[in-house]
Amino acid sequence: MSIRNDSPAALRSRDPETRDVTDRVLDAARSALVRAGGGKITLAEVARTAGVSRPTVYRRWPDVGSVTGELVTREMAGLVAGIPATGPTLDEQVDRLVAVADAIRENELFSVLWREPSTALAPYVFVRLGKSQKAVLALLQRAIVDGQRRGDVRTGKPDQLAAMVLLICQSAIQSHAIVEPILGEQWSVELRHALMSYLRIER
Repeated sequence: MSIRNDSPAALRSRDPETRDVTDRVLDAARSALVRAGGGKITLAEVARTAGVSRPTVYRRWPDVGSVTGELVTREMAGLVAGIPATGPTLDEQVDRLVAVADAIRENELFSVLWREPSTALAPYVFVRLGKSQKAVLALLQRAIVDGQRRGDVRTGKPDQLAAMVLLICQSAIQSHAIVEPILGEQWSVELRHALMSYLRIER
């Protein structure tokens, strides 16, 4: 099982000028969402904060949801890339998964978005998978295939196992605040135990 650092950000333009505008707009959207506590923002507000015209924003993103979706993809890619690669064993890879989950849980942007799931994150929780979720699923699926070949991940369809791992992590992150008084510092320990119990081969 090996989780690579493939980045959804590769979907973004490599043209320096376009990339600069994209980063400025996404940075502005991030600031606006944090200020709003994860609540509603407008493209006009984003354009004003980014210092670009509204037509410039509208040419690239038709609505706030599309800006937020790309921002979430960029943020997730940065978090995953920021967690050092580990060894190939199931123990080491689950440690990395938990480290990524911890990073998401402590991330300022995701913290405010999870507090207001009825707005920005709602489509990716209740309706459809977003680009960042699909990218994570692809990484998990490849990692599970590697682990099954090596013999330390249990049998099962890799896409289904990957989907359940994503669900376990996403649910744990989304609801961590309400169980904080119970789990405290044990949150990471219990998440690791849940993932190991689900993925490892029964002896």
